Amino acid sequence: MKLYARIIGSGPPVLILHGLFGMSDNWLTIGRNLADRGFCAHLLDLRNHGRSPHAPTHRYPDMCEDLLAYLDRQGLGCVDIIGHSMGGKLAMIFGLLEPEKTNRLIIVDMAPSNYRTPENTYHAKLLDTLLATDLHSHRSRGTIRAELSARLNDNALASFLTKNVYQDRISGLFAWKINLPVLKKFIEHIQIGLDELEIYAPCRSRTLFIKGKRSTFYLPKHESDRLNFFPNSAVITIDDAGHWVHSEQPDRFLDITAAYLISGEVPIETDHGASTPG
Repeated sequence: MKLYARIIGSGPPVLILHGLFGMSDNWLTIGRNLADRGFCAHLLDLRNHGRSPHAPTHRYPDMCEDLLAYLDRQGLGCVDIIGHSMGGKLAMIFGLLEPEKTNRLIIVDMAPSNYRTPENTYHAKLLDTLLATDLHSHRSRGTIRAELSARLNDNALASFLTKNVYQDRISGLFAWKINLPVLKKFIEHIQIGLDELEIYAPCRSRTLFIKGKRSTFYLPKHESDRLNFFPNSAVITIDDAGHWVHSEQPDRFLDITAAYLISGEVPIETDHGASTPG
């Protein structure tokens, strides 16, 4: 599959992988800032998202093949990878399966753990809400955003999701960029842990986990999985941030990310809320 990508800057390549319901556009500010610091940022739209093609599956092995094909087309060898949420899980799996293609990993608010629990129905319910929203009945993005805000009781989330809406130039009708039926079908797979990849552990790549202090996606119970699969890793917690730590605290996120990519060292600045457990 030929993935859509925005390429910004020149220098050492850094792949940026968005999360579920995300796209390359969400990372433009980060990409431009990394380019200003001497890197070539490759902002990818993963399959079934953004401007990349829709596919009948949404499995991590298939997405790893997409990444390999992208690296081959771009003539890239070993790369640094930043991945958020679902993109972070993909980056971890890619690092295990393709160590010769992976330099350093930066995993944003995601653990190598199994999130498939009976009580974890958030994303499934969110997909149901989006599938139940009749975009053809709307004449503006504003009314779509208002309906989603009312359904979800969350203005910020509604604005984020509305970025996935496009208007057909011929019919004038609105539609989803994301492949909602396929994402719904594979939502449990998206939430898998790395247990089946134990044979490939441990990952050889140096890895930095960055999490938001208010987030519930990386908790103390996930530490054992991190140490098992990524023993050559550290964790930094950013205060005043939740799951979308890179957009909630972009300056702090960029300082940590750039320092790690430039020096390979984990910056420890406890007065800014950073810590390195384990």
